[in-house]
Amino acid sequence: MVVLPLSEIEMDYESFLIKVEMYAYLDPEDLGSLVSKLVEEMEKLGFLPSRRAEGYAFLPMGSPVPTHLRLGVYTGMVTFWVRGAGEVAKSADLLGMSANEFFESILSGIRKAGEIFSSYEDRGSVRVFIPELE
Repeated sequence: MVVLPLSEIEMDYESFLIKVEMYAYLDPEDLGSLVSKLVEEMEKLGFLPSRRAEGYAFLPMGSPVPTHLRLGVYTGMVTFWVRGAGEVAKSADLLGMSANEFFESILSGIRKAGEIFSSYEDRGSVRVFIPELE
């Protein structure tokens, strides 16, 4: 069996990205901690955290492209999703990258968010779903 690197796999980005699902119901102190860790780690990966009414937009390379990561912060819960999942090619083009390179960047943020959310599983109700790559 030959395993190709992600950069050589042709895929339907939208079908993958719209399935990403993360949420956590936690006490206020743990919610604040999760949000702080997530903002810090997203910055380390090159995503600029930008405040929004519902929480944060994490902009790849600090650029306001259609496809980016979102964190909703509400009373007692947080949610994480991919915004603009169907516009990977357009977002990549705006950043001067291939669609696969851009997808890999978004995927790194998704995986890191999944790690952070999962680290709070023993403190409340947490769900992390990241589809398998085929």
